[in-house]
Amino acid sequence: MQVREVPWDNADAVELRNGQSRDLSARYDSPVTLNEPAPDGVVSMSVLYIDTDDGELPVGCAALVDVTGAEDVFGAARTVEMRRVYVLPEYRGRGYSHALIDETHRIAVERGFEQIVLVSGTLQPESVGLYRSRGYEELQPYGMYQQFETSLFFVKRIVDDTH
Repeated sequence: MQVREVPWDNADAVELRNGQSRDLSARYDSPVTLNEPAPDGVVSMSVLYIDTDDGELPVGCAALVDVTGAEDVFGAARTVEMRRVYVLPEYRGRGYSHALIDETHRIAVERGFEQIVLVSGTLQPESVGLYRSRGYEELQPYGMYQQFETSLFFVKRIVDDTH
């Protein structure tokens, strides 16, 4: 297993993000957004690869976007938002999401961020459980998803804390 940073438009990253979009669309009965353009402030796009008999297989992804100062709720801390955390359904429950989160935390700390924020939702109980188990705490609603009552918002201080 290896997590590598790749360009936003890397074919493996695009396919994984599209898979996540389809998954969320089915859960929330919302439109599918495919081939999402890179958001402003992208810090990192990571893909998790596992070794198989046929070579490397991309099974998960996660992105970091600099949102420092974008919302009052973030305060003055250098803030990065973790987005597009996704593991293919058939590979869940094997610790790959933990590996992705560990790598995003490492990258965020290495690049001088003080906290990570993220948005999840009530119809993603496995994700919410994962974030809470990793020390994320609830945060006041922010951004475009605050309009949806199914949205949940989290924050984790990461200064001197890579887990």
